[in-house]
Formats: sequence, C-alpha cells, structure tokens
Amino acid sequence: MTLIVRGDRGGHPSADLGKTKGGRRVERLNAACLRAPVSSAARSACRGDRPHVVALSCGSNTIVVPHPANRGRKGQNPLVEDVTPLWLFADQLGPHFRSGALTKRPIVLIESAHAFAHKRYHRQKLHLVLAGMRQLAADLGDRVTLIRSETYRKGLLSFGRPVVVHEPGSHAADRLVRRLHADGLVAEILPTAGFALSKAEFAHWAHGRRRFVMEDFYRDQRRRFEILMEPDGEPVGGRWNFDHDNRKPPPKQRTLQVPKPWQPRENDIDVDVQADLDARVRDGTVTTLGVDGPRQFAVSRTQALRALTTFLDHRLPTFGPHQDAILGEDWAMSHALLSVPLNMGLLSPLEVVEQAERRYRDGAAPLASVEGFIRQVLGWREWVWHLYWHLGPDYLDRNHLLAMSPSPRGGSMPSRTL
Repeated sequence: MTLIVRGDRGGHPSADLGKTKGGRRVERLNAACLRAPVSSAARSACRGDRPHVVALSCGSNTIVVPHPANRGRKGQNPLVEDVTPLWLFADQLGPHFRSGALTKRPIVLIESAHAFAHKRYHRQKLHLVLAGMRQLAADLGDRVTLIRSETYRKGLLSFGRPVVVHEPGSHAADRLVRRLHADGLVAEILPTAGFALSKAEFAHWAHGRRRFVMEDFYRDQRRRFEILMEPDGEPVGGRWNFDHDNRKPPPKQRTLQVPKPWQPRENDIDVDVQADLDARVRDGTVTTLGVDGPRQFAVSRTQALRALTTFLDHRLPTFGPHQDAILGEDWAMSHALLSVPLNMGLLSPLEVVEQAERRYRDGAAPLASVEGFIRQVLGWREWVWHLYWHLGPDYLDRNHLLAMSPSPRGGSMPSRTL
C-alpha cells in the first residue's frame, strides 16, 4: 500500500506550449488545482491549434491527460490503456468491482475530508467507511494507493495519473465524476458492479410502461437471472410471492431464540479509525450523530463472507415468518444484517441470492423464507436503486401526498441505528 498524505498548493492559471518527443503539441497548464475550466483554457491558449494532450500542474504535482476536445475520438486517446489505475469509492470494495479486465490494475482510494464533513453522518457510518477503505488497502498491499486529501479532485491531482472509475452511488457524486471526466482526471466511467441490473437494462425495461410496480419488476428479475424458477419458466412452488406466510406477528416472548448473527472482532484499523474520528470531532471538522462501537458489521470481503454464511446456514430458515415483526429486546431477530456489506460492495447481490437459492434446493431452508429474502435483495433493493436514478434528482422536490409537517431535526440516535 502506498499512502499519500500531503497538501495541494495552487497557483495562478497560466499556459506554456511546447512539443513532446513525438512532435505532438502539448499544453502545460497550472490550473489553480483545476479551478479554471481546462477545456476553455486549452482552446484559448492554443489559438485554435488543438493539442493532443494537456499537462496539468498543481504545485509540485503534474498530471498528463488527454486533451478534453480529443477524449472519446477514435484513435486520439492513447493514454487510456489496460493499466489505467482504478479509483474505487467506499461502496465499491468487493472483488466484483475489480474483476475481468480490471483484475491487475493499480487501485486508488481517496479519503476526502470534504466528503466526511459536508453532511452530518452517523458516527457508525463514518467508522464503517473509513475502516472498509483502510482494510482493503491493508489486504491488497502495494497494489493500493491510499490518499488522504481535502477533496477528491485534489486527491486525484496528487496521485498524478488519470483513473477509471465505476458509476458512483449518488447524483452529487455522479456530477462530480462527470466533471472530473470532462477535465481529464477520470479517463473512463464504467457501469457499476454493485447491482444485478444495469441502468441501461432498467431503462429498457421501463420504456413505455404505464405502471411502475415492484412486483412486476421483481418477477422479471427472477426470470432474467433464473432465480427460483422451474425449467418451464414457472416460479418454484407455483407462486411468485410468499408474503402471506411471512407476515406473522411477533411471538409472545422476549426474543426469537435463534442463533446469534455473526459479529466481527475489532482490530488495529478500527482503533486508528476511532482515534481519527475522535480527533476530527474535537477540532470541529466533523459533526456526527449517535455513538460508535463496537463495530457490528463486516468491512472486508473475508468478514462479509463469514456474515453471509452464518446467516444462510443458521438464520435463513427462520427469516421468513417474522421478517416484518419487531421485538424490543431482540433487535436482530432473524434478519440477515447484510445491508452494510452489500452497500459497501463487499458482496455481489447475485452471489447472495444464488447462495440463498442453493439452501432451498439442498433442503436446508423453507421456500417461504428463501423467497422472502431473495425478494428483499433482487426485488426491493434493486427497485429502489433504479427508481432513484430513473426519476432523477428533481424527485426530491415532489410532494404527491401533500405532506406539510416539518421533518424531525436530527438529534442523538441509538447506537444500533444506521
């Protein structure tokens, strides 16, 4: 693992035109850490003579990138090769985000101070995110460059090479990545590997539909990925939905009396993360909700697989009947508690549902429980994710039910609330 921790020094935008060894025209810009638009500055400096590449500098850091006007033109993007480093966000930490053509690429992780400070997050969430990135860096060793920087942009500048990145998980992050792509710091944006269905596939599914119902989507997901299906195309058990069997009221007892969920042991990385967060809270750079520790969820691939196996082998059989119930003295009941490793990208949704289906096929878990669990992962999780993108950021301002009561203001939250 390579750790880069340094500040970024800016300067005044300027241009110095020269030639590479191959005779190609090059523009060398000090773009004040890219605060000046690179593409417009390049066109102005070149007076209509378009260069092939741009060398951007910020203080002592220089990065050579394809010129913005040439990126995407056939034959004019020589810097985008199979060795282009892969930048991973904290929700992209599993092996399916770096498989195939990405298997051997160098990896960049960035701890952005701004990303942690611009919102008030739960303390547990910040712990999980930091621990996950640092654990991946420790697991992969020299393949990873871990950068601590004021912003993602400055972190990429300090790294000094263009990167490829998967689609991020929010509209704000998506806008940022596309700006970085326009400026040449990101060479290519890849489809996310965190969901079974791609955005393009969902758009095709949604095109021309007059009704958007999760049940329709879920059934098509089952057909598409052949989960709990018979060879003749009918659902296993003759039914798509076992909700009737999975809505029993809470039992009249204090606990569900099922095997406990897997729980990790904290390590030195957790200790360092907690110390870092304590320091940031004290100096006012981070404001958090709730309390932390001990960590209850997986932050590494090995831990995620243990949590998954424990659930499937010991808790899935009793998941279904009371999946919508709550017991005050049994917060976990038979729930999978796999949202954190799924949402950090440590588990692939398809591997999760395929392993759950295998437990039914092997006679280790009843169909109602297995179908109820698969519905959550392949149905609801995918449905909500795709509606978030399909409906767009303006959906935040819609108020179809005319709700007028103010939302409760954030305050102290229970330690187990995420």
